[in-house]
Amino acid sequence: MIDRFAHTNKLCNANPTVKVVVSLVMLLSVFFINEPLYMAGVFGVMVGSTLLWAKIPVRIYLHTLIFDSLFIIPGALALLFTIASETSSSGDYLFAFDFFQFTIGITTTNLVLASLVFCRAMSGVSCMLFLIYTTPVMQIAGVMKKAHISNTFLEIFILTYRFIFDYWDKIKVMATAQELRFGYRNLRVAIQSVAMMLSNLFLMAIQSYEEMTQTLELKQYQGDFHVSYRKGLKND
Repeated sequence: MIDRFAHTNKLCNANPTVKVVVSLVMLLSVFFINEPLYMAGVFGVMVGSTLLWAKIPVRIYLHTLIFDSLFIIPGALALLFTIASETSSSGDYLFAFDFFQFTIGITTTNLVLASLVFCRAMSGVSCMLFLIYTTPVMQIAGVMKKAHISNTFLEIFILTYRFIFDYWDKIKVMATAQELRFGYRNLRVAIQSVAMMLSNLFLMAIQSYEEMTQTLELKQYQGDFHVSYRKGLKND
């Protein structure tokens, strides 16, 4: 789905070098500028550009953003709480409760740190979503090749991208088949279904690797992927 929008969005014909540079500059800036307001501004600009300029559907974008936030929120919550012994607690908690011999609570320092990490992570995600939703992967690879990135890294990048989407489709097909057979009706059966899915994916990965190796040998692969990108409305 992401790859389809990357080829059909309103910015797909724009200069890919500009899109890559803008995304990376904005991403790096949120790591060096420790201002929550600036991070919120970057988040708003990148989300607005993706939705209003590239015309990515709001429902699809929010689905991806919420999915990414599920990995960010636990990390922020881990930074939010402090666990200390009752004898060493300083009493400057905004909220606290006792648990056996420990005091678990939230301090002002932890609140600021967790908020900063959350804002920085969400801003970075918005930058990356702008790039992947507006720029096809081969255009990104073409920009990387122009930047003289090593062919080994490019090869890993392209193959990883290909296998992620390939196996994501296979996971959805297997999950649907298991649901039709009531493979998730309780916890024990769900664990067995997931284990079977992972084992099948492992076998499929080995088979795909062998098929890909044979295909590359037939095409006289010499260790270099020839990538290029379509230039946008403006020349480099």
